[in-house]
Amino acid sequence: MYRLLLVTDREEVIDTFMKVQHLEEFHLAPITIIQDVGQAIDYLETNPVDAVGYSFRKADPSPLHSYLTDVRPSLPIFQTHHHDDTLRDELIRVRAFLDRMRMDDSEEDLDETEVLLYLRDELMHQLLAREIPSPAELKSRLKLVRVQDISLEKPAFLFDYDMPQGDLYMDGRWRYGRERLESALRNNFFGRYADGVYYGVAMLSPRHIRLIACQTKAGSESTESCEARVRAYVEDKVRAVKEYMDLELELEQYNVLGSISELADNRPAEPIPPRV
Repeated sequence: MYRLLLVTDREEVIDTFMKVQHLEEFHLAPITIIQDVGQAIDYLETNPVDAVGYSFRKADPSPLHSYLTDVRPSLPIFQTHHHDDTLRDELIRVRAFLDRMRMDDSEEDLDETEVLLYLRDELMHQLLAREIPSPAELKSRLKLVRVQDISLEKPAFLFDYDMPQGDLYMDGRWRYGRERLESALRNNFFGRYADGVYYGVAMLSPRHIRLIACQTKAGSESTESCEARVRAYVEDKVRAVKEYMDLELELEQYNVLGSISELADNRPAEPIPPRV
């Protein structure tokens, strides 16, 4: 049974959580509810907790936020809700996520931090494959994997590359499978964070590689300046991929999205011709 901690002084949130029936359906133990920030930190210091959610109307949440950032950076954070249906959806997501956190299907012996990193990459792949059904689910899952600095309001930059060698490269030079090639591109070239931008990459088919560059909440740079910087960075990495992996990537389409949430609904992004 998973143990959740809810920290809030909002009565409507407390009432909604207390009304949840049949927690065993979600594989959850009775939810612990604490209204005081200091008491919540003390509780986290001395009790096992699988995920925490917090929301305040009067109290200052910054000590709890700092504690979770500095001391418990791998503890999943769930969203609080005061509507029955949205809370039920959130608990379903939390249960599914915690099941993945405790996954035992990997041949590697990963610690909690490494598992969380794996799940972040998995989420980004699903987003780029347009497998996230709604912006609400995207927001919830980003919070669970502790990626809270990506802006869901600022424009993002989407690159679709064709890999002309396709199956010939995969079967001849590479031979390690699509997932390993995606990891190699992410870990050795594009990275995740670079100069205040979060990059995600997914290999969607033997010939289709998709890359997204997401602005962070803290950045104050203009969209035009960030776009120019992102394009220069991506072009440099594409050249490095060609040089070190002998892998040709041809830009097939480039989009500027209003936000990354556009990948989590059914509206197609308007294509913008690649700039020379």
